[in-house]
Amino acid sequence: MSDAPLYLIATIRPRVDRLEEAEREVRALMAGTHAEPGCIYMELVESADDPTTWIMLEKFHSRADWDTHMTTDHVIRGNAALQGLLREPTELTLLTERPAP
Repeated sequence: MSDAPLYLIATIRPRVDRLEEAEREVRALMAGTHAEPGCIYMELVESADDPTTWIMLEKFHSRADWDTHMTTDHVIRGNAALQGLLREPTELTLLTERPAP
């Protein structure tokens, strides 16, 4: 497993009728994640064209740190709480830095 930083783009599509509740859950998950030593950043952004689709931009020191993150109580609880608040499952895109030639 690489020690290179891991970047993650999570596309979150909350139910329109439950936006506030979904945002509370996402913000709680973020608060716990910001306290993790492996988290470099985790930010929630949205498009001006579609404020009901959120993008979470994340960076962890390594894939191992992200794997650990996924087993924490706040992530397990947050993902369970979001189950009924989303229009569809969160789409995850994992990325690594492109090495210089």
